[in-house]
Amino acid sequence: MSSHSTLVKEPRPRVRETVAPKRNGMTVNDVYEQLRQIATLYTIRPGERVNELELAEQFEVSRTPLREALNRLVAEGLLTFVPNRGFFVRKLDRQDIFDLYELRCAVEVLAIVRVCERASDADLKELRKFWKGVMKSKPNLDASEFVKRDEEFHLRLVALSGNNEIVRALYNINARIHFVRWIDVEQRGQSTHTEHMQLLDLLDARDSDGARRLLESHISRRMEEITNVVQASVVRLYTGEDSVLPSHGAKP
Repeated sequence: MSSHSTLVKEPRPRVRETVAPKRNGMTVNDVYEQLRQIATLYTIRPGERVNELELAEQFEVSRTPLREALNRLVAEGLLTFVPNRGFFVRKLDRQDIFDLYELRCAVEVLAIVRVCERASDADLKELRKFWKGVMKSKPNLDASEFVKRDEEFHLRLVALSGNNEIVRALYNINARIHFVRWIDVEQRGQSTHTEHMQLLDLLDARDSDGARRLLESHISRRMEEITNVVQASVVRLYTGEDSVLPSHGAKP
């Protein structure tokens, strides 16, 4: 070989560049909980399509866990799915909300009878302690936070029935009417929730008939009331006041 010759380096094999999928350790349940909050609070407005690509990017997950979580929300009635179009946030329909209030009343009335039969005095004392704590902190709670505490009270109450399916049903109902109840509480104030203490007194006395009547009165709403609060909810969402809600990728 001539001394003038130059060494020609072998070209390196081209390595196909791949972009690793973004992962931040979120499970399907994590994605589900965040999407559930979005649907419950109408962060995406009623009737609007869910942008899967945008959400996958914000949550830093692949489409697979996102789709699984979205399908769970469809099964729970929080989203709807239209073939060849995608997932949509459920609309605020006054008949749907009225039906859900009726269902909530039926579920809780059934539970209250069982609570009278099955709850221990210690269980009822603990629930009373919880609600006293809520009432004590009420001046510092906004309407949204107060509704959450109220939902927790009712879930704790029906759990004393010993029927897990009743608890599961109420949990789902609460999610579907949460935003409407939030706006309702903002309009009406929180004074009516002193009825919880009266309800606990009736349960302590094992007065199932009295507890049932009080609960029906506490929960039941007329169609005109539902119509008014649904209209107020729509106004809240479409006049820019929903800016207080978290962004799509916000942590709960």
